Amino acid sequence: MSGLRILPGPRPPPSASGLCNASKRLAAACLNHKLWCSLEATDAVRPTTIITSDCQRTPTRARDAMSDNDLRQLSLSGDPLADAVVLRLDPPATSSLLAETIYQAKTEIGVYQEFMDQLHSTPAWVDWDQVEHGRHLLATFNHARSIAIFCGSLLEGYCRARATAALLSKGHLHQVVRRRLQQVHHLIHRLLPPDSLRPGQPGHSALAELRLDNALQRKQLLARGWRETQRTLPLSQTDLAFDMLEQSHIAHQGMERLGIDLAPEDRLALQHLWRYCGWLYGVDERLLNPSPQQEAALYRQLRQGPEGMTKEHELLARTTLSCVAELGLLQLPKEVLSSFSQLCLAPATAAALGIEPSPEWTRAAHFYVTANRGATFLHYRIPGMSGLNERLQRYLSRNLTAAPGSRPLRKSA
Repeated sequence: MSGLRILPGPRPPPSASGLCNASKRLAAACLNHKLWCSLEATDAVRPTTIITSDCQRTPTRARDAMSDNDLRQLSLSGDPLADAVVLRLDPPATSSLLAETIYQAKTEIGVYQEFMDQLHSTPAWVDWDQVEHGRHLLATFNHARSIAIFCGSLLEGYCRARATAALLSKGHLHQVVRRRLQQVHHLIHRLLPPDSLRPGQPGHSALAELRLDNALQRKQLLARGWRETQRTLPLSQTDLAFDMLEQSHIAHQGMERLGIDLAPEDRLALQHLWRYCGWLYGVDERLLNPSPQQEAALYRQLRQGPEGMTKEHELLARTTLSCVAELGLLQLPKEVLSSFSQLCLAPATAAALGIEPSPEWTRAAHFYVTANRGATFLHYRIPGMSGLNERLQRYLSRNLTAAPGSRPLRKSA
């Protein structure tokens, strides 16, 4: 009996209705297969389409936000390649982390060479014309953009709980904030020269150095028992992505509040530039969005609302503005910086951070906004106005540094 097999009996013939339904399902499956083959064969961007059983096409909106589960996983992930480099690299006493990595890559084949190979490769989606166009815009609106970053973007970045914990856990808050500001200031100016993001050029090297420095900070924080008090990784992928949002989306919001309304094609060029910067910075490609709209959706997911701000956030905001004034990064006194912060940040965020602008400097800040609107109008209406726009912003900066009673433009400001 064990060697016998019981064969199934013959199946009954299918009914006419069953054949009809089966043919409909087969036709729908063939249409689905044909549609997806055509989508894969072309690289065009189009709305997602679902083929229903009655062969009607139902367009749906493409997903523009990451799932909470994906974000949770990315918040537990660092930068594996940079972490592997720093794990084997002793912090150099004289040279930079990048210089030491380059030296090790020449003498030892392994993770060092892999890191350098990745930095010198270029993703297929990079459009160098767009990158250079974005760099030109950085130079044209550099002063206003720097104000938006130092008085708005960085303060909002510090409002995120993980960034605050990372800074406060190190101690010596004043020195840590000053170092962070100097790094950002250095990056801004290294990006200004032409072709600065080509391999080996100043902007490219600055981002690689920051990437390695983040890995070193992550290593040191983990050695101090970070996992005992925090549920996420220090300087995780979501933190790195928010660093790039500070330079791109949040800075753009601040520039708009300062009177600079960029054309959509210029906004796209800047966003493309910072997408590539994020790739060099070690951000996971799932967090590098191809459009400003998707970037805005990611910002809404990662941002910290005013209701979650604490006294530590207020302390960081005050310390940041004080250090910006002390270092002379914008050549503006602290009172003016507070007025600009009130403009660059959302009103609820500024109130939650306890930022109180000086009344006598508020009019000067609003005059700066009006002047920027005029400069932006000229930039788009009259060819060759970019150079004059840069000189105008430098003149306005010098005018703002004078006391309210002695400013050359005091009658209008």
